[in-house]
Amino acid sequence: MKKVLLIGYGGTIFMRIENNVVKALKNTEEIVKLIPNLSDVADIELAILSAVDSTNVTPYDWTKIATYIAKRHDEFDGFLIAHGTNTMSYTASALALALGPGLKKPVVITGSQLPLGVKRTDAQFNLENALHAVVKASELGIAEVMLSFCDVVLRGSRTVKISESAFHAFDSPAYPPIAHIQSTGIHFNNYARRYDKSIDFKVVPQFDLGVLTIDLVPGQLPTLIEIVLESGRCRGLILKSHGAGSVPNVTDFSFIRLIRDAIDIHRVPVMVSTKFMGGNASKDVNDEPAVEAIEAGAIHTADMTDVMVETKLMWLLAQGYRDTASLRELMTKDFVGEVTTR
Repeated sequence: MKKVLLIGYGGTIFMRIENNVVKALKNTEEIVKLIPNLSDVADIELAILSAVDSTNVTPYDWTKIATYIAKRHDEFDGFLIAHGTNTMSYTASALALALGPGLKKPVVITGSQLPLGVKRTDAQFNLENALHAVVKASELGIAEVMLSFCDVVLRGSRTVKISESAFHAFDSPAYPPIAHIQSTGIHFNNYARRYDKSIDFKVVPQFDLGVLTIDLVPGQLPTLIEIVLESGRCRGLILKSHGAGSVPNVTDFSFIRLIRDAIDIHRVPVMVSTKFMGGNASKDVNDEPAVEAIEAGAIHTADMTDVMVETKLMWLLAQGYRDTASLRELMTKDFVGEVTTR
């Protein structure tokens, strides 16, 4: 039987209803009592690291989880993380980068829309299937960070949350699911990442907090952002663009001078991503507003999710990559399957 470490990190999935009061689960016995089938799937050890509402998860939490997994990496066949749904994609993306391509064990993160023990709950379904996914992945030698929810297993570095209430709450819009959960079992596709003996496992769990993301909207004044740049506290700027990397480029609403000033005067690298799920902020577009942004020095971020663009920039900045030339190369480099390279 596979040995799995179940990490509790808050969220609805690790809650139960008792006398109409929501309470956090505290030990393995409580979980097994509510879901007795779990003990038949794997030898489970529980480690509750936090009971935080995932809305309040920060990069410090990503560091905490990644460091803990690295510390206990050799003790278990796989890791299952119970987490709140609000920021689950951020944690999955961050852990994928922090644990890196040398990871030798499967790491699956899951959550639920409803607590355990209530009618129609998806908590039991998701937790059982996520555990099965860890075991199956371990048997197949699959080693990457994954997100299991409803009837799919997704590459963690490609995920986004798409609904606050639907049971099918997560998607991977620019990359297909790496496994499907069916009545016949969990079926992994061939492109799930297997562990590579030639790469040493090395955790790089730091993230820079000086990243600012701006969702561009019509009529937005770039002067509002200049104030932040002049403060000296911003170390990376992300513009979520209209279309495939286009930013406003005319009259007082043009962001072109802001991009130049950020890079040349304030030494702040500027990324341009797309706000559309499955979109691609490509450097090869010939749309004039997108071309001008590139000529001004902005870095386009290909088909990465906006979640991954943010966590990846935080991760690279924390490693000391601050100049535009280095980031232009590294932001579109594929570390853990997070971006399509051509």
